[in-house]
Amino acid sequence: MEKSKSIYDFLKKNAAEDHISFHMPGHKARRQLYAECGYADLLNDAIRYDITEIPGADALYHPKTTLRAVMDNYAELYGVRHTELLVNGASAGIIAAILACVPVGGKLILGRNSHHAAFSALRLGGINPVYIQPETDAKYNLAAEISAYALEEACKANPDASAVLITSPNYCGMMSDISLLTETAHDYGMALIVDQAHGAHLRFFDYDAKAAREEGAFVPHISHAAETLGADIVINSTHKTLLSFTGSSILNICGDSIDINAVSDVLRMLQTTSPSYLLMASLDINEKIMRERGREIIKSWKTDLDYFYKEAVKISGLSVVQGGGAKGSGSGDEECFPLYRYREGPDVTKINISMAELGLSGERLEHELRYKGIIGEMVHGEYLLLMTGAGNVRGDYDRLLAALRDISASYGISHTEYRPPRSFEAPRPEASDVPTSGELVPLYASDGRVLYDPIITYPPGTPIVCPGEIMSMEVIGYIQNLLSEGNRISGVDEEGMIKVGV
Repeated sequence: MEKSKSIYDFLKKNAAEDHISFHMPGHKARRQLYAECGYADLLNDAIRYDITEIPGADALYHPKTTLRAVMDNYAELYGVRHTELLVNGASAGIIAAILACVPVGGKLILGRNSHHAAFSALRLGGINPVYIQPETDAKYNLAAEISAYALEEACKANPDASAVLITSPNYCGMMSDISLLTETAHDYGMALIVDQAHGAHLRFFDYDAKAAREEGAFVPHISHAAETLGADIVINSTHKTLLSFTGSSILNICGDSIDINAVSDVLRMLQTTSPSYLLMASLDINEKIMRERGREIIKSWKTDLDYFYKEAVKISGLSVVQGGGAKGSGSGDEECFPLYRYREGPDVTKINISMAELGLSGERLEHELRYKGIIGEMVHGEYLLLMTGAGNVRGDYDRLLAALRDISASYGISHTEYRPPRSFEAPRPEASDVPTSGELVPLYASDGRVLYDPIITYPPGTPIVCPGEIMSMEVIGYIQNLLSEGNRISGVDEEGMIKVGV
């Protein structure tokens, strides 16, 4: 793709291309959905809607009227005590939740696969981390859930920790057992914060299951949303899978033990005093659409997903991760994708596919689909993640299936024996305090230094080394091997420098 002269040039060119998005944001640029619901004017006259805190508009730093109503509407929609609107993305919500629940110098138990915002909160609050390693699907080398056993061990060893932070769903859609994690955290007097940035839709899938049961359909009684499973604070990126604009999110306070004013106070320090009313209007519209037409949207979404999975398993050489493992390779097994089989496991809206059996790497599969006008979310190992959203329609899935059938026919089954991606057991660094200031040093000369910024393989997932952990020759060698194999590593710059504490 040729370079654009400006951001505007790129946006204009990108909008003109005939592509299907299985990438964020969740609205998938479906103007007609906004128009059908009576909100086309926001899209057509956005410049006139771009205001600041003028009289009558209310103010996010102290909402009393219009914005307070939107917050209350979300709280009712999600069935929670209180909702905060976020215009700095879920990142602001993650930081606010941590700083409101953990005192300066206190302890936070968190998954090593936490978002970068969580590491920022550690530094801002002088908080000491206790990291938990997520499970790994050994067969397919996919990052999986945080186990209740691992949390129990961390809580026993650190009874003075104030809170626990869990990311669920994770980047590739794997979900943890939030109800069991909540019970464990509460047994030790700790609040449970769930980074559900990739799962703002889960509450509505739960609602739809309930509606189906009321109509007599057989749907097992399984909840997915952290709001219904006992979590104290849940952060949702409504822009990722639902219909608000990029950068807009919500923070839901569920637990009675959480001080709402403390969370609000921190957010006033983190968020701009000149918030975008376009973003907040999109949050308002998203709430209204999901309240008025959510059941219709979710029913269609689920039907389309079920259709895709049933058709996908018929495609030779295609493996689809779902229901606790990978299915497919032309098996024709049409009964292996019930949408409500597991509480844990994959979020069905995240489609993970591989054509390694045909000799295609994840990067090659992404390239082939992009050539056919299909935009995926990210490559991880041999898999390509396709993130579906409320804006996807049946035609998107038909076009995706057609593209996959074409690729299958073009490549044919490889004569080489298929081997799952290699799984490298990363070394476990020793822990120290999170540095408050840092300097750049060469990776090769960092032995014994405490890491400032996380070092993560791309796409985002579990860091190799987290802030506050100590570099060693074993860790350095592991990272150098990954770099020599061509892996993209965040936290190591072009000159091979990393940031460590001073």
